[in-house]
Amino acid sequence: MTLYEKLERKFGRYAIPNLMKYICVMYIVGYLIQMFNPTLYYYYLDLDPEAILHGHIWRIITFLFYPPSGNLIWFLLGVYIYYSLGTTLERVWGTFKYNFFYATGALMLILAAILFYLVTGYSLQLYPTYMTFSIFLAYALTFPNATFLLYFFIPVKAQWLAIGEVILYIYYFITIPDLGSKIAILLSLLNVGLFFYMTTRRRRTKKVFDINDFR
Repeated sequence: MTLYEKLERKFGRYAIPNLMKYICVMYIVGYLIQMFNPTLYYYYLDLDPEAILHGHIWRIITFLFYPPSGNLIWFLLGVYIYYSLGTTLERVWGTFKYNFFYATGALMLILAAILFYLVTGYSLQLYPTYMTFSIFLAYALTFPNATFLLYFFIPVKAQWLAIGEVILYIYYFITIPDLGSKIAILLSLLNVGLFFYMTTRRRRTKKVFDINDFR
């Protein structure tokens, strides 16, 4: 029995059904906070490891309220897309697998922030932006031939959009001076890779990911 199977057997009953619905509600709350009182998130809700270690335990959850976009149109579009992708993945993978994917992404950010603070004494605040983007990457690996309409009229397969997303991640990683963003990008890619490594059955073929592995 693999480690993932042991985790599913032990914690599967605690998985949250329709997780993406609650995630989108968090995004909406986060967007409203950013609109009416933007300092509230940064002073009381973000992933500040120093504050967490001094009693602000709620931050390990509330940092996830950070919205995927500050622009209203892109925010609404992003929430709709991520809700659709997330609910589809949960339906195909199962509730626990989707919970596991999202939770490990969040846990990596939390542990990285706290570890960095303990080693350096500096609060490196990590945001879940790239973790949110990785939902699409996971979807593309599961449904590589799904078609999206780029700019609402150019049909592009998910696998090509995923390749473009990874290239963009690499470009951002190289060019963005902010260390927190670099770590967040690296962890989002690592989470996707780790998830598929732990949950996909090994086969003696060139095919790495198979939709049937998640049924």
